Amino acid sequence: MQGERLNDGLSVTAVGDGPPLVTLPGLGQGADLVTRVPRSAAVPATALARGLGRTVHLVHRPVDPPAGMTVADLAGWHATALRERFGEAVDVMGTSAGGVTALQLALDHPGTVRRLVICAAASRVGTHGRQEMARMVALERDGRSVAGIASGLLAHGPLRLLLFAAFSLSRGRAREPGEAALVAAVQEWDVTDRLGELDLPVLVVGGGRDRLIPPDLVRATVEGIRDARLLLLAGRGHASVLFDRRVKPAIQGFLADS
Repeated sequence: MQGERLNDGLSVTAVGDGPPLVTLPGLGQGADLVTRVPRSAAVPATALARGLGRTVHLVHRPVDPPAGMTVADLAGWHATALRERFGEAVDVMGTSAGGVTALQLALDHPGTVRRLVICAAASRVGTHGRQEMARMVALERDGRSVAGIASGLLAHGPLRLLLFAAFSLSRGRAREPGEAALVAAVQEWDVTDRLGELDLPVLVVGGGRDRLIPPDLVRATVEGIRDARLLLLAGRGHASVLFDRRVKPAIQGFLADS
């Protein structure tokens, strides 16, 4: 499964058959989709395409972004790429860090987004989450384990144990430059005061036990957007939100009804 190079170091791969849905993923391996689309990205994209009857265009961050990259910079590169590729507004779904980019994209470049789905993201990242992500990047840069921090931010219960084991096995892997740059960019990122500018259908999906994006931030984001829809899943953490069986029907209905 190969990707295609877009502008400014972005890369994309398309899966499925149907109307386009652009997806912006969160942090994780496989920033350079032109070199290789990892199974961790290919399988969810394929499942989403089949489940929604869409052609999913999975767009990743630049592999080697310039120093001082901001979320607005990243959104601007996406806007240029989407205009060149589609020539009209398109449905966009962003998850976690991808949701941050998607929200900035809709605010700064409204002509590029037709309908917006934000999963496990809000108009800012929780203070604890920001600090812990920055600490993770620093530890990874030094080759130290982040299993305890990362698993605690992403999950609880048995899933946290599984993630702890997974992160322990990947000890020593430095964060991709594009990921590290985005973690730095969200430290001061907050678009809460701009939410009223949005004039498009928006669905926000969050977890009631998300430590990165606490439910109060999810609710505040929805309250700031005119006619936004909310799906807040009690008991779900940051990593488990998208695995809830209620998410796909909610997204499917939102994309069909809006």
